[in-house]
Parts: sequence; C-alpha cells; structure tokens
Amino acid sequence: MSPERISLPADARFWPQAAQAMIEFASNCGLPGRQWHALTWLVPGGVHATLARAALREQVGRAAFMPPRIAPLAAWLGRPLRSGTAARAELFAALRANAWVRESFTDQPAALWALAAGVAELADELSLAAAGDADAFAGRLQASLARHFHRRAARAVQPQAQLVLRLWHARRAAADGAAAALRELQARALAASGPLVYLAGDPLGDNGVAPWEEAFLEAYAGRAPVLLLAADLAGALATRPLLAAAWPELAGADAQSPIAGRGDQVPAGEPPPLSIIRASSLEEEAAAVAQRVLDWQREGAGSIALVALDRLTARRVRALLERAQVTVLDETGWKLSTTSAAAAVMRWYDLVADDLYWRDLLDWLKSTFTLASRPNRMQEAAAFERAIRASGALQGAGAIRRALAAMAGEDATAVGQVAGAREVLDLLVAQMQAAQRAGPTLAAHLRALGAALDALGMRAGLEADPVGRAVLREIALLETEVADIAGRATLADFRALLASRFEETAYVDAEVDSPVVLVSLAATALRRFDAALLIGADAQHLPVVPGELLFMSNAVRAELGLATAEAALRAQAAQLAALLATVPRVAATWRVQRGDELNALSPLLQRLQVVARRALGDDLSRGTTREVFEVTAEPTARPAPRAAALLPARVSASQAQSLVDCAYQFYARRLLGLAEPEDVIEMPDKRDFGNALHAVLGRFHAEWGDAAFDRIESGALADSLRAHARAVFEPLVDRAPAMLAFERRFDGLVEGYVGWLRQHAAEGWRWTAGEQPGSEPLALRDGRAVMLIGRVDRIDTGAQGQLRVIDYKARPAEALRKKLKEPGEDVQLPFYGLLLARRADSAAYVSFDRARAGNTGVTAVVPPQGFDELVDSVGARLQDDLQRIADGAPLPAIGVESVCEHCEVRGLCRRDYWQHGDRGVAGEERP
Repeated sequence: MSPERISLPADARFWPQAAQAMIEFASNCGLPGRQWHALTWLVPGGVHATLARAALREQVGRAAFMPPRIAPLAAWLGRPLRSGTAARAELFAALRANAWVRESFTDQPAALWALAAGVAELADELSLAAAGDADAFAGRLQASLARHFHRRAARAVQPQAQLVLRLWHARRAAADGAAAALRELQARALAASGPLVYLAGDPLGDNGVAPWEEAFLEAYAGRAPVLLLAADLAGALATRPLLAAAWPELAGADAQSPIAGRGDQVPAGEPPPLSIIRASSLEEEAAAVAQRVLDWQREGAGSIALVALDRLTARRVRALLERAQVTVLDETGWKLSTTSAAAAVMRWYDLVADDLYWRDLLDWLKSTFTLASRPNRMQEAAAFERAIRASGALQGAGAIRRALAAMAGEDATAVGQVAGAREVLDLLVAQMQAAQRAGPTLAAHLRALGAALDALGMRAGLEADPVGRAVLREIALLETEVADIAGRATLADFRALLASRFEETAYVDAEVDSPVVLVSLAATALRRFDAALLIGADAQHLPVVPGELLFMSNAVRAELGLATAEAALRAQAAQLAALLATVPRVAATWRVQRGDELNALSPLLQRLQVVARRALGDDLSRGTTREVFEVTAEPTARPAPRAAALLPARVSASQAQSLVDCAYQFYARRLLGLAEPEDVIEMPDKRDFGNALHAVLGRFHAEWGDAAFDRIESGALADSLRAHARAVFEPLVDRAPAMLAFERRFDGLVEGYVGWLRQHAAEGWRWTAGEQPGSEPLALRDGRAVMLIGRVDRIDTGAQGQLRVIDYKARPAEALRKKLKEPGEDVQLPFYGLLLARRADSAAYVSFDRARAGNTGVTAVVPPQGFDELVDSVGARLQDDLQRIADGAPLPAIGVESVCEHCEVRGLCRRDYWQHGDRGVAGEERP
C-alpha cells in the first residue's frame, strides 16, 4: 500500500483543511469517533504541533476528544536528525590528523571546529541524500567529482573533497547524526502499528517531501496507513493572481512570459499585497515599524509577526515597542555568546589564557555572575581596581599581588579590602593552575570548568539568573555529549568549542507571552497572523545569499540532489509568497540609504512593484507617517553652580590653570573631586616620556649639583646624561618595549641639552634645586587663606643671586610660545613665582621636542612679559577668583573649544547642548 497524498493550499485555509483531512483519515482507518490517540501526526516543528492541536479543537468545537500524538519528527524519534558535538569532536580529531588540515588550522582551533561542523553537516546531507542505496549514491558522487575536478584549476581542491568523502564513509556507521536517524526511521517503519499523518519537513519545498522522507513513508505504509499532507503553494497563489504574476515559477505558470504582460493580465480589483514603507535612517525605520504595530493593535489586530530580516533594526523596534508598553515575544532569541552570563564564563578563560590581564580581570570581578558567595565582593573588586590603576600592573598574579601590598602599605584603611582581594587572587591562581593542568580530553576540561564555577562562586551567580541557568544547561549538555570522547584536546581547543557552542545556541525568554512575535521569514511557514511586517526588506537582507558551500560546487550538489544556492533563494521567495498569500495585512520597511550609499529594495519586492504598477497603477511605496505634535524648544542653560561651602584649603598649579580655563571645570574637578580613574598605560605616550625625562634630568643634576657646566667638556656631560638615561629607561623598556622609541628620542636630544646647559651656565646660572616642593598661603580679603602647593622642576641661581624658575616640557617650543602669548592665560610659571613667595626674578620653560637637521630640539621659552608683573597679575586674579567662590559667585562653564576639546567633564556640563542655543548662564538674569 502506498501513502495517501492530499495537497492543501499553503494559506489561511491550510490548517482547517488539514484538521478535517486528519479526522476523515482517522475515520477511514476505523478509529472510533474523536478517539485518535492511536494515530501519530508528525509536523515540521513545535509551533506547527500547537497549530495542529488548535485546528483540531476548532473542528470538534466543545466536544471532548482524545487527540493524536502530535510531534516533530526528531521528538518522535527521540534523537536529532543532525550530528551533534560528539560527532564534531571525532571529526575534529580526524581532521587534525590530516597533513593539509594540520598545516592550515593547527594554531586556529576555532577555525578547525568550524571546519569540523561543516564536514559533519555535509556528511549528514550526504547520508540523507544516499538513503535507500548508499553504495550507488557513493558511485554517483565519485563520478560527479571526477567530472568537475578534471580541470587543472580545480585539482587543488580534490584532495580536500576526497578527505570529506572518507570521513562521510566513516560517519555512515556512527551512532548519531543523519545515518543513525535513518536507521531508526527504518526500524520505526518496520514496527509500525498505528496510522500516521505526515506533514513534510519542508512544507513549501518543490516536491513537499525529500527522497529519504518518501522512502520512510513507503516503508511505513507497508505496515500501517499513511496520510501525507502537502502544502500547495501554487494552489494558494491561484487565488492571488497578482502574486502569481510576480512569481509564475511558484504558481506553476509560464515564467518565460514578460513580467509586464503578466501584470497587465491581473484582473481589476485585486488588492495590493503589501505596502512598502520608505525610511531614510535606522531610527526612522524602527519608529515606522513601531507606529504601524500600534496602529494595527488599535484597529483590532491580534497576532502580529515582526519578520526580522535586519536584526539590528529589529532590536531597535523591540526597544521602542517595550517603551510603549508592548511586549515582544522574540522567537529567534539572541545568541548566548552575546549575553553577559556567557561572557563571564568566557572571560574566565581569557584570564587563564592571558595571565590575569588587567582589563579582563576587572571586567570579570565586576560581573554579577562571579564571587557570589563573598559578601564583600564589590569592595574587593574596588581594591583590585585601585591597586592595579595605581601601580600600572598589566597582568600576572605576582605583579597584582605586589600592587595590593603597596596599596595596603600606603592606605591603612584599605587593609581589610586588600586582605579579601588577596584571598580572591589566591582562588584565581589555584583555579587557573587547575584549568591549565586539566586532563587531555574535553571531558576533563569540562570537569575543571565545573570545579572553577563552584570555587569562584559562579555557579550560584548563574543559577540566580534565567540566562545564567541557560548557560549552565548548555555546559551540562556539552559535558554529557563529550563524556565518551577520548581524543586529545588542549585548553585552547576546549575554549574554542565552548565559544562556538555559545555562538550557536539561542536563548529565548520563555516567560514572555505576547501576540506580537519576532520571527524569521522561514518560521512564518504555514502560520496564521492578523498582520505581518518585514523589517529591513532591502537587497542586502532579502533574499539572503547563501555563503560558499563546503568543498562541493553548486553543479555537483545539483547533480546529487543536495541543497544548492539556487534552491535556497527559491525557498525564500516561496516563504515570502506564502506569507503574502496567508496574512491579510502586510507591510515592509525599506531604508533607502545606508550612510552615503543608496540602498536597493529587495529584488523580490521589486518584482511585486513592477506587477502592481502595471495592474494597479501603484508601486506600493509609501512614505513614513509620524504623529505630529508641538513641542516648545527649551535650550539647556549653561550651568553655573555656586559652591561657597566648598572653598578649597589647597590649590595646585594644575588646579589654578583649571580655574583660569573654565570655572565649571574647576568646580567639577577640584570642588566636587570628580576625576576619571587613572588608566593603566599599555602603550607609552608623551606623559610617560615626560616622566622619564624628569627622572633622567633629576638624577643628572643631583650628580653634578651647582657645577659650572660651561667649564666641563661636552663629551663628559653627554656620557653622564646617557648613563642616567639608560638607568631610567632600561626598566621601562623591559616593562613596555615601546618605550624604546622614547629612549631613542631622548638620546637624540642629549647633545642639544648639553649645548643649552653650557650656554646657560656661561650666562652665570647655576643649578640650585630640583623637584623642589613648596607651599605658600594666599590671603583672601575675608581673612581666610588658601594654601598654594606644588613642586618646582628646577631652580637656578644667577651670578647676582637672582633666582630663575625652570619647568621641563616635552612639547614643541612654538606651542609653548603660543600658550604664553596672552598674559596670564598660562599660569604655571607665575604660580611657581607665587609658590616661592615672589622671590624668583625670572622663569622659563625648557622645551624638549625632537632633534632635527638644524634644530637641536632643546629650546628655552621665556614669557614675553616681565615676570614680576606676571606674578602679581596672576596672584591678584587667583585671589579674586577664590574670593568670589567664597562669596558664592556662580562658576559658569565657559565653553571655549580649545579647553572643551579634551575636557573630561564636557558631558557633565552638557556643553554640546547649549553651545549653539541659549548662551545665557544659569543663575544669572537674562535680558
């Protein structure tokens, strides 16, 4: 007996007719009325099982009935149809043993796992295609490869293709994957005892069922009745002539006739199949989708499908809808690899691989999924961060341990936090060593991971979160799947496998229940919605062009009946056509431009446009419409807080400069104490060069003291300076090799500095002090005083006893001259004059730039104004500004671009929101 076949239109009529067909089939099989428990109904997926049950309920009404067993094929078999991780692990080991693979992928375990997954997928395809007569199929495959690889250009690929064939032959006897599923199917068919209703696994495919499905159904029908339900897309399109004209190849019509002629033949009165909403930006597109959903809900639409062609735009749509109190059930889910729970697990392996690299360590410590059992975990994480940032420890347990010890020595109040941080560090080191010593198998690495999750308080943290529980489930499943795999695997191999597992697994929030559903286009097959919206229907996303297929060209695949790129494109067209034929209200969004590039509409929708233009005089394109409402513009006023109670007791030179540059910057930095944390320097910059420069010159002048440099040979001075430079730079280069460039830069400046130094000495100047700390009170008019504090780079004494303040700068001389051009705007040198109680008679910057031809790179830059006058002016201004703060005067944001460009409090003052608008100052009257 052969299976009975019924074709049902692939539109809204499908499920009612399918349920009726099943009821009639059960009756013909002699099953008692509404007692269908002896019948099995196999469907493509779980959502179709739900639809089948609902359709049966609609057919029988309120009457009681015993439903059939409705399940996807894999659930009925109790095994997946495709190979799992165990097969990939076996293939991973086999591929690594191959010379070509070993040469290409040995140092890239992630790429090798991807290759193993591709080979496993291809082996499953071949097994399904070979169902019934594997030996004959293998012969056809060999012949096809021989024909297509005979050309010289293709011969290089032949060894790889032969490797895949050998691996497939080995997989045919495996206990998992498609080959094992086919054997189970055959056994089920031979043991069949009850009627079977079968809905094709690819309901919109050209033939409805694949050859391996036909073979199974034929075998089953030899034992029990079988009903094959086929979704007839051509039958659905027969009632929608406009869609049939757009896709004649799907409607069973002549595809060779011109599309314009087909459009002219569409009967009058045919409704538009959809509207295409044009948008100019992602935000406009997402807003248009959200607005259309809200409009449909107001019109009474129940179920709404959001077809996520463009995932980025779809995420924005979801955020906008949730802001409007509309929840979205995301059936596509999001990859576990993008979640913070999976990231915490993978960050652990980053720490193991990179020896506690500081950024990864701080990220891991601050995760909510780590150290869950430690009550003071946040304080301990803060101690790690303070110690690392203060010491510049890049990585390594030893360096971090020394940083914690230094912090405890400098701050007695942090001893408790440091003790806890040391305990955490010891835990980390112990688990890192355990991970590195874990056995040579995947199962051993998973056991080590389980131990680390327990010891580091991660299991408890993950268990407390729904996504975290999903991560733990995947780890447990992975452990079960690889338990019997004996092949060797390094820690890097396991880490790559775990990362790929998280990348392939989607998390779907099962707690969300909403009629608004985010789905893929393929997931809309045979589903009924009141409305649907295609998000991102441009040429880039619809249709999605399949990637390069592994080892076999499309020509070989077509000969063997395997999936081809053309079939994939046709399937997407069929899915779109079925959606349009099923859902009464459909819209699509099209972003007409991406950046500066024009963005083409989907070619599938372009077909519809051509037909609709001929048939309806309408190209289906619509502009975005948004609700119009009036808003009164309220520009943000420049902030100008008052802070009389926060008058500082001490002010440094840099803080005084901040007060001159911008009063609000001074308020935020000094009075509120806000500051960005010091970053750990991984690549040396000018600041590191400046610090090294000061250290070298400090050592050099400490050795020579007040020597008359003009009477000492240049060579001796240069040798001494280079010796001190080596002593300073060598440990810095060991820690950060990039400092070598700055060492060479300084070496190029040695001759220039010696020349300037001897000339300076010839003018009668002698070095007197270096890195000289100082403090001096600045009296205010109300009787209070603010202490000026600082450290002067260098003080020289002249032949007449006069003092000169010198400050070293690793900046070009021209930039320093520009700073000094406007009197009082650069306050560092006059501030040092105040710090020395006005005893200094002159001051200068010494610029250390770069030595070039004709330029030694070392230049003294003197303020153009008289120094006494400059010190008095800056002192009076500083006194006045501090008195104004004490009196409660506003501290406005100035907004000068040169200051704001590198200011870290720019976001706090909202400078970008008032600079082009209201230029008034908060707290002051406006005209």
